[in-house]
Amino acid sequence: MNPRTPARLAPLLAMIAALLAACAIGYQARGTLSDVAGPLRGKAYPGDVAGGGRFVLADEASRLRCEGRMALPDTSPVAGSCQGEAGNGVVRCTDGRELVVRWTATSCRAFAGSGRDQFGNRLIFRVDRSN
Repeated sequence: MNPRTPARLAPLLAMIAALLAACAIGYQARGTLSDVAGPLRGKAYPGDVAGGGRFVLADEASRLRCEGRMALPDTSPVAGSCQGEAGNGVVRCTDGRELVVRWTATSCRAFAGSGRDQFGNRLIFRVDRSN
């Protein structure tokens, strides 16, 4: 092997490391459901022009899984800013419950919301950018 080969590979290896690190950065989702012990955790996926995004939450044992789909904001109080935007959404869980929720953007990278299922159990959730 040419002794200069490692030096030639250094920029390529640095670029690969940077790309892998970028993949590790994403959106996380956290929440609680009043009739489920412990926290719910998962991932979130940004929206596009068709909707306000979605998230998936699960309990620690992965027995219960809930998927939330948020609609585009119906309120945008600060022109040119995401903060304060708000909208509705629906969360459906593997145990059959369905929750109508309301979310509010706390920044352009985070939103929080809550809702109740048909039995009155309350879901509180938050989605934000993780590092």
